[in-house]
Parts: sequence; structure tokens; C-alpha cells
Amino acid sequence: MLSRYCVLVSWLACTCACGPRPGSAGVGTADAIVYITSNVSDAQLYLDGRFVGPLDALGRGIAVEPGAHRLELRRDSYFARYLELQLSRAEHRRLAVDLAPILP
Repeated sequence: MLSRYCVLVSWLACTCACGPRPGSAGVGTADAIVYITSNVSDAQLYLDGRFVGPLDALGRGIAVEPGAHRLELRRDSYFARYLELQLSRAEHRRLAVDLAPILP
């Protein structure tokens, strides 16, 4: 439980310190928004190979530039899931991604 909070605090510190994406002023009107739910609420989300954060900290979704993207969900004791997405300008997409447990 403590490690989950450490990851969340680290992610928030990095997000606040790093600011918006280079060349942007935060969420733009052209950005697509992706909302992700899963049977593993604290799965780790990666976008195009870069760590974004745990799903339970991203309740309002993530803003991404239009185009092709690769999403990955990871969690210890579960098989990772990969998704290839093609997002349009200002698109809002909702995804439900379940992770399968690794059996002992």
C-alpha cells in the first residue's frame, strides 16, 4: 500500500515539475482524451513506451495528440495488455481493458 502512494506522489511531483508537453500550453482543443477503466484499478499505464501513471490516479482521462499511439497496462502478477489506437482531433475515447492474472 505504501509503495502505491510513493509511486503516486512521485508521479504527481514529476507531472507538476515537468509542466505541459513541449510545444503545448496544456490540454489543447485538438487533443484527444482517452478514459481507461480496468479490473485492476492500480495498473500502470504507459503511452508510447513512456510511463504515465497508475490508472486510479487518472480518473479524468489523459490528453494525447491526435494520431497513432500504443497504450500498455502493466501490473505485477498480471499479463500486460497492449493496444494500438488511432485517435482523431478532439476525439474522446473510452476503453475497458481487463488484465488476466498469471496463475501460479
